[in-house]
Amino acid sequence: MYRLVQFFKRYYVVFLFVLLEAGAISYYAHSTSYTRATLLSGAIRATGGVRKGFAAVGDYFSLRRENRMLLERLARLENSLQAAAPGTDTVPSAAAGSPYRYSTARVVSNSIARQDNFFVIDKGTDDGIEENMAVLSPEGAVAGYVRKCSKHYAVCMSVLNSGFSIGGQLKGSEYFGSVYWNGTDPRKMTLVDIPRYASVTPGDSVLSAYSLRFPPDRFIGTVISAKDSPDGTYLIIDIRLGAEMNTLSDVLLVKYTHYEELNSLAGEHFADTQRESVR
Repeated sequence: MYRLVQFFKRYYVVFLFVLLEAGAISYYAHSTSYTRATLLSGAIRATGGVRKGFAAVGDYFSLRRENRMLLERLARLENSLQAAAPGTDTVPSAAAGSPYRYSTARVVSNSIARQDNFFVIDKGTDDGIEENMAVLSPEGAVAGYVRKCSKHYAVCMSVLNSGFSIGGQLKGSEYFGSVYWNGTDPRKMTLVDIPRYASVTPGDSVLSAYSLRFPPDRFIGTVISAKDSPDGTYLIIDIRLGAEMNTLSDVLLVKYTHYEELNSLAGEHFADTQRESVR
């Protein structure tokens, strides 16, 4: 009791000030209808702002879960569409359709600042993940491919890796070449072997082509600029990478069921294996 009395004696001026301020504000608020309306409007705006802030925080924490659910739906939809027989409205078993099978995973580790970058996903052989499966961003852009697997995890080679290469084709054009990363800017890749007389315009899309791992026509990036090669026989094209590798969190995996057969037959002749074989 003594300490409580001493506390009030020490801070009574503060309490008196707060009490007088509260009384003044209450008197002002009820003095006229205009002041009541003004204060009520301000209170509503303040309350709305607080509620909006809490809603934004809740949306942020639920966004990742919703994105993963949407990606899983996309994988199921891709499997259904790929399995559908041409010219029919029915969806037979996956074995009767396309050789591509889709699944999802979450990125648990990633790097973009090295010369040879990799990322790790939270699924492995127990989940049906296999080596050489293609990895796409949630938007469907080329992001890498599975290099090694354990039971519950898999290590994937990133597009930002000096050993990565993929066949690339200008959208709407018959010309194709090889796309690789030059080890500098994580937002850019390079397309080579396009004939110098080909029509190339900044903003043109570059899509996957003649790849063992990746389905055809998957987005790689957009053309930034083009210049002649040192010998003048082909173009060196800088492209802006379509996949946001520094924010990659959920991915779409694609299994090509004919990979082993084609790779053993003519793998060394495909563009997405040539750079690795040379190294």
